[in-house]
Amino acid sequence: MIPNQILNGIQHLDPLPVTARKLATMLRDENASVQEIANVVQYDAAVTANILRMANSAAYAGRYPIERIRDAVVRLGTENLLTIVLGEYLKIFKVAAPLYDLTEDELYLHSAASALMIRAMVPEIRYKLPGFASIAALLHDIGKLIMVRYMKADVSALRALCTEKKIPFVQAERELLGCDHAEVGAVMARQWGFPQEIISTIEMHHQVVPGGNGPILDAVMLANYAAKSIGIGLGAEGFNLPMDYAGSRERLGMSIEGFERACAQAAVWVAEQRKDIESAA
Repeated sequence: MIPNQILNGIQHLDPLPVTARKLATMLRDENASVQEIANVVQYDAAVTANILRMANSAAYAGRYPIERIRDAVVRLGTENLLTIVLGEYLKIFKVAAPLYDLTEDELYLHSAASALMIRAMVPEIRYKLPGFASIAALLHDIGKLIMVRYMKADVSALRALCTEKKIPFVQAERELLGCDHAEVGAVMARQWGFPQEIISTIEMHHQVVPGGNGPILDAVMLANYAAKSIGIGLGAEGFNLPMDYAGSRERLGMSIEGFERACAQAAVWVAEQRKDIESAA
């Protein structure tokens, strides 16, 4: 059961920006038109500038540069737009996370790297992943933002429990703190009104089920592992997490070489993200 101080903290979270809330609603509306989506973002100057910048970045760029928000909507789609808007929103919450032995930049970059890995995996797998997979990857560790604010345990205690009982880090969280960041993240996503598929993926991203939990969860779990593999967000947890790397990769139809190519591509895109953070500092 999630402790009361965590539940109270979630209740007092800043609401999602209006733009993000409207885009989240449009995720459920298959009939939303390009113009309707453009109307949501075009009156938010900061969001518009960032969307145009990202639409022309290496991660999203098409054959020609674009200057109009409507063209950006066509290129990116609702899910990618929301991923970009949420990524900017998460920067507001950037805090050091000593409970996980992560700096503020590492915690954010791990989320960004996981979302970018989903994009890098697309040409390497046989499944067509829904666009919300990148949103789920971006938000998979969002529960840590609340955990570091309201749980006072020392990271050394979590590490010691892992060593003593030979258990994964997430299980040590549950035993020492009464909950883990995955279930807390799911409650946060529910509070923000995200679709159930995203909530479930966040909640289950540390649960390994024989035979797999479906392509979305396999992809997000693999993206989490990949982000760590390129050195982003290792922290105290490191690779001490429940993971069926080979099974997830094989169920997605991805070769070892394909996984390595995706990791290399994601690393290039993350380097761009890191430059943006450093230039804004």
